[in-house]
Amino acid sequence: MRCSFAAAGMILMGGLMAMTVNADSSDVRVTRLENGLTWIHRPVRHNQIVAFQLFIPGGILQEDPARAGLSHLMVSVMFKGTTSRTFRQIAEETESLGFMFGGDAEEDYISFSGQVVADRFPRAFTIFSDILLNPSFPAEEFEKEKEAQLNDIKAKKEHIFTVAFERLQGELFGSHPYGQPAGGTEETVGRMERDDLSRWHSKVIRPRGAVLVTVGSLPEKDVTDLLATCLGRWTGDGWDPSAQKELVPQRQEQPVDETRSFEQAYLMMAYPADAVSGRDYAAIKTLNTLLGGGMSSPLFQSIRETSGLAYEVSSFYPSRKYGSAFVLYAGTDESKMPEVESKMRALLRDFSQTPVSDQKLRESKRYVRGHYMMDHQTNERVGWYTAWWETLGRGHSYDKTYLQDVDAVTSEDVRRTAQRLFSQPPVVVRIHPPSKNNPRSP
Repeated sequence: MRCSFAAAGMILMGGLMAMTVNADSSDVRVTRLENGLTWIHRPVRHNQIVAFQLFIPGGILQEDPARAGLSHLMVSVMFKGTTSRTFRQIAEETESLGFMFGGDAEEDYISFSGQVVADRFPRAFTIFSDILLNPSFPAEEFEKEKEAQLNDIKAKKEHIFTVAFERLQGELFGSHPYGQPAGGTEETVGRMERDDLSRWHSKVIRPRGAVLVTVGSLPEKDVTDLLATCLGRWTGDGWDPSAQKELVPQRQEQPVDETRSFEQAYLMMAYPADAVSGRDYAAIKTLNTLLGGGMSSPLFQSIRETSGLAYEVSSFYPSRKYGSAFVLYAGTDESKMPEVESKMRALLRDFSQTPVSDQKLRESKRYVRGHYMMDHQTNERVGWYTAWWETLGRGHSYDKTYLQDVDAVTSEDVRRTAQRLFSQPPVVVRIHPPSKNNPRSP
């Protein structure tokens, strides 16, 4: 059952006016701050760890293709010094506290996280807020992180899955930010300057629309006072989702065949699929588990175990706010690729035409439930899911109801969803090894 909310009153937090609402089915407290930040507090009393997650919407979605990779670089350099702390001082302070923290840039958001023992949380969050609001982007550290990101981009070219997937995303999503490499390219990152990070930080690190989740044993009042002290002057309008370019998946006339200097061949097939808010989101997650979840899945059994056609094979369905894709992939020998593709298409036809058995459906739901619950064992992961669902538009309470939606999926839902997805023309990318007749082919 979804949590419903009722207004509980207004509070003052330093310079921030806030409205607090109660979740009537749990201890979760949601506070909408005047600066536009949503703070969600989840009390946990069985341990003494306090974790936080801060999600700022937009992320890579805001990047110009010519600036791809800017958010990743900005986040990595933010931790290297502030206007009042050097990188060494940050390292010494956080190590003395046992404070673990980090940040990332994803397609739909920029995120920061941290966890520490409860009685050290006020000091740890004070350090984090300094990093968040006052990064100095030291020139020497900028150059180091830029070089590291360039090396990472080069290293990815040695991984056939990444090469295939980045090409697939470009073919499927075109000029939309989802079609760009998340970490950028050698060209886009190579021309970035230190001042680019400062300007980008001023533009995107804004509270309006952001989600802060705290999970742990600290009293809500203590966190309230801490936020007033640390974030009381954080203001500014955030990213406007209405300005986001519409996502229109590309329709591919012919498969893409690309030759790369790998020993093996690789096949990827993608079918445009629902955003995380879609009606069939839970059904597609269940379908993905039925098709490619584990060694007992039809993909694994048919293509690898029984036929020996591939050294790896699976499927996945990323959760994205504005649209996604159902992706199947296989690593194989060049001579076996046509048969692998043929078997994949046959499996998809079967799922579109034949209802899955009740037993298989139950097993798949248990698989989804087990993995989801196992990933909620720490305060840090509980906070991550809470912030993630809220940022993607399902609402923080969907962390409680997602598995109910999965449990409600029927065999007919799976068949209908498979029929809808797999009746579309797929985007197909094939990575081939160099020809024996032309070993230097690109």
